[in-house]
Amino acid sequence: MSFSGKPTTFVEQTIENDGFWPDLSLSEFQKEYRLPAEYLVELLGADLNTAMTEVNQDLAKRKAYWQSLGVSSVESADPTVLPLHTFHVETYKRAVYCRAKASLLPQFATVTRREIAENTGKEEPERKETFLAFSQQAVRTLQGRGRITAALL
Repeated sequence: MSFSGKPTTFVEQTIENDGFWPDLSLSEFQKEYRLPAEYLVELLGADLNTAMTEVNQDLAKRKAYWQSLGVSSVESADPTVLPLHTFHVETYKRAVYCRAKASLLPQFATVTRREIAENTGKEEPERKETFLAFSQQAVRTLQGRGRITAALL
């Protein structure tokens, strides 16, 4: 149920990925990231697709490296080659879902203009930045980097 009292309808829709990274589930995204019922399914799907494309671009080098080791799909990777493949699948989804939610949060004000839309938990810019940071942390984990990178200049 959203803040407006409108029940959330979970949509069973799969966002197909490139075959290497896992496909994404719109209903999983809705449930795990508690998206308001006011968002149209088309908006959710479009932002999820955009986030997936951006994360895939960020992880292009990691994908090429794993493919050079013989990994053709993270989900079905041989555990002897990619021992943490289940963790990598979940981390990938976190990167995409957090990035999509960061994109959706500022749009809530355009979805409804009732007083309820002024809920700072949905519109506050820091919330967007928080989810972008979560996404970037997940991307860095998949890239094999820590939370902080330092370089000698």
